[in-house]
Amino acid sequence: MSKFIFSSLTLAAFLVLNCAPKPKILPEERTPQNVLRCAVRNQAEFETLACIVNLKLKGEKKKISSTVEFFYQSPDLFSFYPRSFWGSNAFRAKGEGDSLTLYFPNDNQFYAGSFFDFEKSGLWGLGINLETLLKMITGEDGLNEDDMLYKRQDKKNFIYESEDERWIKQYWIDFKKCRLVRSTWTDKKWDEVYHIEYKNFMARQGVELARIIEVESNSEESAKIKFIERKFDLPIPEKKFQLKIPADAKRVVFESKQE
Repeated sequence: MSKFIFSSLTLAAFLVLNCAPKPKILPEERTPQNVLRCAVRNQAEFETLACIVNLKLKGEKKKISSTVEFFYQSPDLFSFYPRSFWGSNAFRAKGEGDSLTLYFPNDNQFYAGSFFDFEKSGLWGLGINLETLLKMITGEDGLNEDDMLYKRQDKKNFIYESEDERWIKQYWIDFKKCRLVRSTWTDKKWDEVYHIEYKNFMARQGVELARIIEVESNSEESAKIKFIERKFDLPIPEKKFQLKIPADAKRVVFESKQE
């Protein structure tokens, strides 16, 4: 998760806005290879991320709307908790690798286990994969120069594709502005398809930023990720990643639904 396609709003103190970003490469240089290389450069590498995100998730049986404080440290350590609507004391979450821990202070209960078990339980209640959603927030989109195949172009974009053991991903890159504007992620393992759009772009020091990520799945669920504030590569206090669970807290136990 070390690369972030800037598809979100950075902290105002860090933004220098340009209403009309200039093209990254000249018209005669806009070949699929050059545009892809330019788009990959239009990313930032970082070790830490701290942000405030407004999340709106909509499923067939469940809706979630909350503002969340989110902290990330490379390569796979993160924590988050709501700061409004539910209240900051509703729950706290910590993840590392494939493991996830949540603590619910009001009920003095906790969950500790895998992402898979959590996502298939009633605790989550949405078809949109939580682990995948977190990757969208931190920018683990897979865009790179090495494993990308150029497929075709439309009126404004070059379209590329990559595939690994789990995912088939397609990317629409604006060939005038060298920025990712749309992608489709097909999860071969769970037969889920995510259609992603990156919107409301801003420019900061030559890097394209989009304030909003909108996601729709083939199961007719949706997510809207709106970044309110964001900081990169600043020291995050260790306590932000600590999740202390009282000895008398009750563990939530369930049987995950079988696929």
